[in-house]
Amino acid sequence: MIRAEGVSRVVGAGAVGGGRAILQPTDLTIAPGERHLILGANGSGKTTLMRVLSGLAAPTEGRLLVDGVLHARDGDAASLWPRVAILFEEPDPQFLSDTVEGEVSFGLDSLDLSAEEYRRRTAATLEEYGLAALAARDPRELSAGEKARVLLAAMMAARPGALLLDQSLAHLDPGSRRALEVRLDADARAGALAIVRTHQDPDPPFAGEHVHVMDEGRLRRADALGAADVLAADRVPLPLALRVSATLAARGEWSGPLVSDAGALLERLRGFAEAGDLPLRRVASRGVAESGTAAAAGGATLAWRGVSWAARRGGRAAVESIDLEARRGEILALVGASGSGKSTLLHLAAGLREPTIGTVWRGRAEGRAADLLLALEYPERQLFARTVEEDVAAMLWIEGVPGPDRARRAAVALRAVGLAPERFASRVPSTLSEGEKRRAALAAFLIEPPLTLLLDEPTAGLDPEGRRALRLALEGLRNRNGAVVLASHDLDFVSAVADRVVVLGREGDAPGAVFGSGRPEEVFRDAALLSLAGLPAPEFLALADSLEVCGFLSAGAPIRDAESLLAALAVAREPLTGNAASG
Repeated sequence: MIRAEGVSRVVGAGAVGGGRAILQPTDLTIAPGERHLILGANGSGKTTLMRVLSGLAAPTEGRLLVDGVLHARDGDAASLWPRVAILFEEPDPQFLSDTVEGEVSFGLDSLDLSAEEYRRRTAATLEEYGLAALAARDPRELSAGEKARVLLAAMMAARPGALLLDQSLAHLDPGSRRALEVRLDADARAGALAIVRTHQDPDPPFAGEHVHVMDEGRLRRADALGAADVLAADRVPLPLALRVSATLAARGEWSGPLVSDAGALLERLRGFAEAGDLPLRRVASRGVAESGTAAAAGGATLAWRGVSWAARRGGRAAVESIDLEARRGEILALVGASGSGKSTLLHLAAGLREPTIGTVWRGRAEGRAADLLLALEYPERQLFARTVEEDVAAMLWIEGVPGPDRARRAAVALRAVGLAPERFASRVPSTLSEGEKRRAALAAFLIEPPLTLLLDEPTAGLDPEGRRALRLALEGLRNRNGAVVLASHDLDFVSAVADRVVVLGREGDAPGAVFGSGRPEEVFRDAALLSLAGLPAPEFLALADSLEVCGFLSAGAPIRDAESLLAALAVAREPLTGNAASG
């Protein structure tokens, strides 16, 4: 059991009474078999709390007890491994071995296991997490989803009593992420494991999971939130079903507890339709609202022409026979399950890898603008300067742009990603939260946009405010006739911002290939295509259909994503009659 008693943390300016409080006094008990989900905006204190709970960071005040024993607050504190295991978002710095098998077994070296048990547990864990075929591979060469599975397997091989996941699964596709979460949830419900996790995805909590909201270092239980609290928390990634039920409650058309699960919400909506006198009508493939921009896209700025790529000569290709192009005035999205080849195509486009077969053509920009820039999957790795402002304006410094002009343009770029320059320009980059680092790194690409901007998982780790800012920034680039290519598992964001979607996938052990393409409203309504690619449909689609059928939404409302669904629901004015409003 982990028990935090009034733990707080202050950084900077030395001691208690000075510095900046990043964690307010917090009480939290985590018992075996319990599951806890902590939600909050970037910089709200989630990672700080996770580091304190794991023993990696000492609280400035308060006590941390593990299995009833006080954990020392000084540098001589004993490690909590393997009683407590923690994983963070970025995988590569957490790897300790050059093979997958070595990584999974590394933590076992510190345990008093017989050689037979050591080998048995390693082999069983590799098999359980689908890693046996990758045992000899360097984990750093794997896809983001495979890396996450390796690290999770390494933790679980030691059979910890508590597992802390700080956005550790953020880079997996939705199906793979949920499958792993379901497995861990089952382990916890069996009573042997306690789980605490944070994420920025608006997925519903599991049944019986304790949900907390972190705001400016303060932790509170989500079950204390009323409809008004939910609607006001627009920087917190609360589940879409919770926001929909809160919106209906604010309209006086929902009674009883709010619901967080989409399935429960759909069941309740069906009950409204069956019990009341609502005018049922068929939703005739309404789909999401059309972008209206793809048809106006201009000439190509980037093209993959018959491209195949294999890591080793004569080895199995990662992608094969890819023919695609990006165009001026267009946002192109690459979607697919983890390992389908999305990042590989971006690396080929940027020249980080050379095609084994085929060619990559890159258009030339006019003036001083770069032809093409790639924001890596972890763009915060590209932060290196003394302050955020210096990082964002680094390219302008190289070009000899005067200091005042650099500062002005850096402020504009920071605002474009939702970071107020008066708060963040002078900050040291390493003191930012992971989501804030990501936004600062993206601002550096926006200060002088290239002809073609490539983004790998740009929304991973971003809170709703960061997603909104990024969407506006990308739409601005498109409106200035630039081209954007993004690879993403965030299907809601893709549906909101993309003009064209390309679905990548693998059939068995075959290389990654294009399974289909089209506008978001076409692709995300194609159940057969999504099933083939192993992708779920965006959650907002089923909810929008049901809400329209039940009369809560006007027919044909322009809905492209969760936010536009909530906006349309909030402005609907026709009051309902009959039993529907009473539930």
